[in-house]
Amino acid sequence: MIRLLPLAAVIGLCGCAARVVYAPAAAPKTHLPTAHLPKLYLEEVSDDAGRGEIDIPGDRRIDVDSDVVWADAARAALKLELQRLGWPMTDDPTAAGARLKATVQKARAECRVHRADMRMEGDVAIGLVLERSDGRAVWSGRIEADKVHPATWQSTSCDIGPDFVRAAWNVAFNAAIPTLGPLLAEERPWERLGKAAAPAAAPEATEPGVDELPAARAPRPRAYAIVVGIEHYREKLPDAEFAAGDAKLAAQYFQRVLGVPEANMAVLTDDRATKSDFEKYFERWLPNRVSAGDTVYVYYSGHGAPNPAKGDAYLVPYDADPTYIEETGYPVKRLFEQLAKLPAKQVYVALDSCFSGAGGHSVIASGARPLVSVAPTGVPRNLTVISASAGNQISNSFKEKGHGLFTYYFLKGIKEKGDDFRAVFDYLKPEVERVARREYNSDQDPQWGEGR
Repeated sequence: MIRLLPLAAVIGLCGCAARVVYAPAAAPKTHLPTAHLPKLYLEEVSDDAGRGEIDIPGDRRIDVDSDVVWADAARAALKLELQRLGWPMTDDPTAAGARLKATVQKARAECRVHRADMRMEGDVAIGLVLERSDGRAVWSGRIEADKVHPATWQSTSCDIGPDFVRAAWNVAFNAAIPTLGPLLAEERPWERLGKAAAPAAAPEATEPGVDELPAARAPRPRAYAIVVGIEHYREKLPDAEFAAGDAKLAAQYFQRVLGVPEANMAVLTDDRATKSDFEKYFERWLPNRVSAGDTVYVYYSGHGAPNPAKGDAYLVPYDADPTYIEETGYPVKRLFEQLAKLPAKQVYVALDSCFSGAGGHSVIASGARPLVSVAPTGVPRNLTVISASAGNQISNSFKEKGHGLFTYYFLKGIKEKGDDFRAVFDYLKPEVERVARREYNSDQDPQWGEGR
């Protein structure tokens, strides 16, 4: 949504209209291995940016109209760039060996002041999900350009108009799209498509994983859930691989298997999972709804962080900075305290994160030494906590399945054991330990914590 904000001076872009369209000036430097690529179907692009966001500081108000259709612009640009990179495309989804979904996540223009002049800087971000032909997601990524601006400063002597804003968006858009090639070349997501990369005449006789949803059960009006998945972070932290997709899938399991009504569930992913969102939903939204005898489920997938000075464990919201984790993180102790205040009969918490600062789903301030003894705080009464790993371990991704290792077996456990969380834990623990050792030469021992 466009924000109509005050303006310190009347500013503008003098010149002709600037459309938001991808116009590559040179051939791509990256070329993909065409022989190994299945035909790709590009689905209709989703638009979370709306009309875009515009920040203009000062003490005057202006009206800026935008007619940019971000979904159309992004789909045309992605299709063109994929063709330039050599990925064979098809407009027939039944002939495709893979599908690509895209979402315009951010389109932002911000006015910056430099001495007596002003300029408009553009930010554009597009999220990507690669799926097999059967609809199973195997990879997610993001292309973006931040704080990009036209080459010349804009004078304060002109009147502002939509051309001024679109010029900044256009430059950022044209800077973001070419990053697709290097991203694909580095991560090689087509290798995760496996044997299902080409359409098959009949489905493979394999054991169903968690992406095949179980049958829906009757809703339980007295069940509530908060589901959080943060894969991409504002502060350029390493991605918490598969976290956002895992959260969305966990929400479907909570609804279908555990009976949580959609109206009783909050799903927070990426930039909708800021520290203020944590505070809003854990400290206001949930207490305002839960009554005595209710059941509450909490799922978190994303980075954890230690505070080496105090030995505390923190969840890392989208806008957190590990260098200032005490100010910007959300303490696990605070989470448990808030959940313990609820009059609920039982609260179940699943944490696909780690707090060692040693990698995986864990981050730490630059230059700090991991404090390997960090572990989530003691569990209060009425809380049951299943965490992905011990305090000195990392939480691994399960690249073969396209999920976090803990989350994959957590959801599979729910699929097989239902709402018996002790049975779910007894199922997932040996599976996670086995795969971590076999695939990653790593120790990952899920932990059970139950308040008394």
